Amino acid sequence: MVREQNVKLMSKIAIYEKNKGRTEIPMSSFYKGDYVRINALKSIVHATIAFILIAAIVVVYKLDYLLANILKVNYKSLIFFVLVIYAGWIFIYWLLARIIYSKRYEDARPNIIIYNHDLKKLYEMYDKEVVKSKGGVVISDDFIDF
Repeated sequence: MVREQNVKLMSKIAIYEKNKGRTEIPMSSFYKGDYVRINALKSIVHATIAFILIAAIVVVYKLDYLLANILKVNYKSLIFFVLVIYAGWIFIYWLLARIIYSKRYEDARPNIIIYNHDLKKLYEMYDKEVVKSKGGVVISDDFIDF
């Protein structure tokens, strides 16, 4: 027997799974610290790739100067300068990634709690229906909310 309450609850769950749930449900399998660290590490890898590509573009752009002054360039100071820029670049990306992914996790947490509560409620409704269909008696404890 189809109940309107069950259909509404299943629709609410399906809409969430289709929209926000695609990103938030996998997120719920991590602790906050682990989720933030993993995504910050991914951001560092992406930032390193971006830095290498930008550095390659700058080298190609300044190739005339580098070839003309190949013996005059102080390579130690140039490498030190590039490493300092790289460290600053990575630190900024790491800091932004920690802030962004921490906020995403915190924003998703209430939605996950509601989603899990709705799933629990649907499962309990289903169990009651199964017991009723087999001729059993359902003892209602709706006043208790865990």
